[in-house]
Amino acid sequence: MSELELHRLLLLAFHRSNRAIVTQTCRFPLLPGQPKILDFLWGREGCTQREIGQGCALDKSTVTGLLARMEEQELIRRDTQDTDRRISRVFLTDEGRKQAQRVRQVCAQVDEQAWRGISERDRQRTVAVLEHILQNLEEVKKS
Repeated sequence: MSELELHRLLLLAFHRSNRAIVTQTCRFPLLPGQPKILDFLWGREGCTQREIGQGCALDKSTVTGLLARMEEQELIRRDTQDTDRRISRVFLTDEGRKQAQRVRQVCAQVDEQAWRGISERDRQRTVAVLEHILQNLEEVKKS
């Protein structure tokens, strides 16, 4: 294996990708953390705060603060359920959809930069291996 171990390579890849995304999306203006929530909500509207936290790898208090700020900025709206008023569903507003589209364009550009020089076959294989790694690590969490 490389002199860098897997956990370190994953950490570095995340950090560099995230930095490239935040560098561009902070001009929108969005706070760090908001782009990943907007990207996550695209196509997943109506999910819960807990689902957002799990899908974005953010803790509960961070999600709470980011969503409150995003609601103030009119990027999202929250609808409570009639059956359980403690649970609210999160939806993008029209402005939130516009910002989410911009974020998705930035993410696509960063992804394309990261994939530069890598064949489609190797891209597919890399994604499959990473999905397998994520599944393995999820099993560790349950142990």
